[in-house]
Order: sequence, then C-alpha cells, then structure tokens
Amino acid sequence: MDLPVNVTVAARAFLRAMLTGDLPLLQRCAMPHPQLAQLAPTRPPLASIAPVLAEIERVTLHGTALVGDRWLVQAPLGGMVHLLVVQQRGNEARVDARYLLAFQRSDDERSQVARAFYRAMLLGDLAALQTLSFDPRGVEVLAEASPPAGEHDQLAHVAATMSLIELGLGEAFAVPNAMQFVDARHVELGIVVLSGLTPNGEIPFLLRQRDGEWRVIPNHFIQSATLARAGAAAQ
Repeated sequence: MDLPVNVTVAARAFLRAMLTGDLPLLQRCAMPHPQLAQLAPTRPPLASIAPVLAEIERVTLHGTALVGDRWLVQAPLGGMVHLLVVQQRGNEARVDARYLLAFQRSDDERSQVARAFYRAMLLGDLAALQTLSFDPRGVEVLAEASPPAGEHDQLAHVAATMSLIELGLGEAFAVPNAMQFVDARHVELGIVVLSGLTPNGEIPFLLRQRDGEWRVIPNHFIQSATLARAGAAAQ
C-alpha cells in the first residue's frame, strides 16, 4: 500500500536519526518519550555509515494502515526488514518508538504470558492455550491448523522476537470488525492491554489475573478464527 508522504518522511528521518545518533532529529520525528535518547547512540564516523544513509533515501518503503490513524512501515535495509509504527495526527506524522525501546527491556510476567500465548497459537498448542487463557472455553478453534514440524522453530522465533508494549487509556486497538479503546472499564476489571508488533501489524493481548496469575482473555482471537473458518467454508 502506498504510504502518505508525511509518514514516509517521518520514517526516513527516524532511521537517519537512529543511524547517526542525532537526538534532536529523533525528537522531532518521534512521539515524545523519556527514553528516546537510548535510541541515539554516539555519532559514528560519517564514512562508515554513508552507504546505509544512501540506502535509507533510495529504498522503497512499504506500509499497511492500522487502527487509530497509525501505519506499519516496512523498511528493507541491510538485508533485513525493519518495522516502524508511525502515528498520524492531522498533517503531522511521528514514529511510535515504544516498540524499539521495548527490545531493551526484559519481559515482565504479563509480557511473558502474552508471548507464550502467541507462540501457542502459532504452533497450534492446545494444552498451552488452555493453560494460558483466562477462560479456555472455545480455544480449540485456535489450535485447529497445526503447522508442519519443520516450521516450528521459525514460528517460535517470531513469537520470541515480537515486541510488546502496554497501551494507555484512550489508545485504540483492533478486534474483529471493530476498533476498541482502553478505557475505565479495563482499569476497573484489572485488564491490561498489551500490543504486539508483527510483520502483519499490531496484535492486542488483553490480560487479567486469575488465581494470582496473569492470563490472556482469548475472546477476540476466537472470534477472528471463527470468522475465518466460516469464510473459508463459504468459498
């Protein structure tokens, strides 16, 4: 999908800022965050990064529209595809650097559970899905398509490297056929909403404690799988 011009400009500027250690530029093209300086290392010699800087300017950026006026930008650089999420607000566009900053932190219990749940979905591990779900009723549909054994290591790596952030009050997340927002109801029920970044977009994980341990509320995953199965049957 073609990206809006301001999204492309913000993404390229962010990549340049990270590569060159340009903190003022990083602050202009990223959403405010107290830890942004961690993404701007000491400026390297220009000669050593000139080829990559040139690549940033000429490479074609691809994108996908997300909920809440957000874009997933895929930037192929140095033989890897780098993922950036860019938030639009009117004519302004800024990178949401929280996913990159999350790579520098160890998982807490909630992130561990969300990651394990995602891994179980990818591998079709019903026993793990039942253990990790707040209410396991209906999770069988999430384990119907088990991948070939030869793909397990790759899929486990995808789950292990997924970046997870916590969404705050008022932030949007997608569920099948709708967009929801983190609101006071989530706070009252003790529900935490984490968002995982994958090459296909952002995935929300709603977590709530049961018997003192965090578990994933699987409802929207079940709904999505059920809708997909119904669509396949209708073809």
